[in-house]
Order: sequence, then structure tokens, then C-alpha cells
Amino acid sequence: MSGVLVVDGTRFFTNIIKRGIESSTGLTVTCAYTYDEAVRIVDERKDDFFISLLGYTLPGALDGEVIDYVANAGIPVIVFTSHLSDEIRGKIFRKNVIDYILKDSQYNLDYMLSLVARLHGNRNIRVLVVDDSAAIRRHNCDLLRQYRFEVLEAGDGVEALRVLQQHPDVSMIITDYNMPNMDGVELTRQVRQKYARHELSIIGISAQVDSVLSARFIKNGANDFLTKPFSREEFFCRVSQNAEFIEHVRALKDAANRDYLTGLYNRRFLFSHGDAVWAERSRTSAPLAVAMMDVDFFKKVNDTHGHDAGDAVLKRVAKLLATRFLPPSLVARMGGEEFCVLVPGADDAEARDILEALRRDVENAVIEVEGHVIRVTISIGACTTLEGSLEAMIAKADSGLYRAKSGGRNQVVVAE
Repeated sequence: MSGVLVVDGTRFFTNIIKRGIESSTGLTVTCAYTYDEAVRIVDERKDDFFISLLGYTLPGALDGEVIDYVANAGIPVIVFTSHLSDEIRGKIFRKNVIDYILKDSQYNLDYMLSLVARLHGNRNIRVLVVDDSAAIRRHNCDLLRQYRFEVLEAGDGVEALRVLQQHPDVSMIITDYNMPNMDGVELTRQVRQKYARHELSIIGISAQVDSVLSARFIKNGANDFLTKPFSREEFFCRVSQNAEFIEHVRALKDAANRDYLTGLYNRRFLFSHGDAVWAERSRTSAPLAVAMMDVDFFKKVNDTHGHDAGDAVLKRVAKLLATRFLPPSLVARMGGEEFCVLVPGADDAEARDILEALRRDVENAVIEVEGHVIRVTISIGACTTLEGSLEAMIAKADSGLYRAKSGGRNQVVVAE
């Protein structure tokens, strides 16, 4: 489900929404302009949509009838409206929608686009809800699932730690304070012994109107605090802000570990992460292949066709590498036209086969740049014996690369 359903009687507004969503997110938008049109689309294709954006009034359906129909089909709803009174706002939230947006400014349009992107991104975020009250836990979990998060549950802090151990990729914990066995503050303190604030966000919750309690949560490592009862709007705003914080930090860290041109990992990440890969393989005596490779006559490409063509060649080779070597393999650009690959689990025969397949991929690739067809080859050196360090294996692979270059290029040489 990656589609968006937009329903509104104003074609001009609907088309603006469609263009904005498709250009900013790449999602596919389906539009309807009447209640009957919306009903037909939902009946035929309800499983195509992860979210809907619906006008409150439509010709022949002036009191939010389309909201009821779409929501009953299991599609989460965002409402936009030209007018918002307390009465209409109450009606909207009684229909169990995610949010409402006024059609009165460019800011609200931008907010709508960011909200759609946020909801789509939520599908990759796992949240753990911790509360000893089954009813409250179920309510909060239902809200989070409506916002498209992946949700886990725990009845107290002790159970939460067990769940976290089983699912270390949890991005957010929403925890009550008063719980048996282990309260929310102690849970926060213990989680922070393993996870930093930018790795896992924690939101404390309590019915106690106590500024000291909120301070205790924050001082023990919580990112945020909510006092019960809270509105759905406040809950979603706080959760979204914390999800965006985690995502922004991850994006910054990922950018720091990536080569700006090819998108592959950079030399620094290769050594910081690769040492751990080597250590694990060394401890278990499991196979590990390391390969160094270099684009043949790359300077000639730059001199003949220009640096833009050289960049296009590097990007294409990088894409072939990333396609051929999927995780847990690690592919990095070492600098210039040189690349390195770590392949855990590959013995000598497997390494030779996959590296030879890569060599053929590059040899057969046709790269078109401004009307020019460019073909390149690569030379590859490899080490398939577990040496005393990752650096030693890279050095051995590099010696194989030197032999491949001096022996005529466009070949794979496994160093003995």
C-alpha cells in the first residue's frame, strides 16, 4: 500500500495536492471529485491506499459522509476543510481521523505534504508502548497503528527490557510512570545505559500533575513527557517530533558515512565497520573475502570525455557493485576510481565466481553521456584467506590488484 487517495470537489485544489505529493514524495496519487467517484474507487482499490486526504464537504455529501465511508474501509483519513468551527472540529475527531488541515494558506499545504511523507515514513519506525493498563495500552497502540507505526507492547518495565532485547531496532518507547515491577523512570534509566537519546527516543507519560516527575524523566534520559489525559493532536505532534528527530540524526550519520558521488560507504566507514566484521569472522573462523578494484584507464575517460563523464562512469560502476553485493557484504569507495568490497561467508571459489561476474557486468555495461557511448573495464585483486587483520587482508588484495593491472587489466587475481 503506497498510494494516496485525494477527494475534493475543487479540481484546481485537488490537482495542486496531487502534483505536490507526487513531486515531493514519489507516491502515486489517485483523485476523485465526488462522493460517488470516491465510493467506486474505494470499493475497487481500497488495498492500494495507505492514506486518504478528504474534503469535509462534497457535492451531495455535505456533512463528512465520505470520511465515514473511507474510514470504514480501513483507510486512514486526513481531512481538509475551508472552514473550521468548534462544532466541525468536534465532528471531525468523532469520525476518528488522523488530522485536519485548513485550506487557507501555503503553510497548511506544506504541512499537508510533510504529514503525508511523515505517515509514509512511519511504516519503518518501530515503537514500544509500555503500560500496565491493558485498556490504555491498547488505546495508545491503536493510535500509533493509525499513524502507520509498527507497534510492540509491554505491561511493565521488566517486560519492556525483554522486548527491547528481542527487538533492538525499536526507535521509540512510550512509557507510563506508575507500573508494577519497574516504573517508567527506572525503565528510562536502564534503557539509557545502552541507547543514547539520538538512537532511541523515550516519551514518559503520567496522570500525575507533577513538574518534579517530568524533570525526573528528562534527567534520567527521556526525550519528552506527556501528562494524561492528552488530546490526540498533542499525542501525534509529540510522537512525530521525536520520530523526526531520530530520523534526522540517522540521516546525518548516514551522510557522514557515505561517499557524496556514488552513495556507497566511504573509506572511514569501511575501516570502522569492517574491523568488526573481520573480528567476528576471525573469532568463528568463518570465511571472509576482501577485494580491491580499480577502473581501468580512468584518467583517459576524464581526458577524453570530461569529468562529468568520469562521474557517470563511477556512478554506474558503483550501482553494479551495490546490485551484485547485497548486505551483509560491505561496498565502499576508497577514493578516486578505487573500490573495496568485504564479502562475509564467501570462500575462495565463491569469491572468484562473484568477482568474475562483476567484472563481466562492468565490461558489458553501456554508459551514455551527452550522446557519447563509454565502455570501461575493471581490474580486481582479492584475498580469500583470513589474515591477522583487516588491513592485512586489504594489503594482500591490493597486491592482487597490482598483478591484475600489470598483467593486462580487466581480470581477477586472487592473491596467494
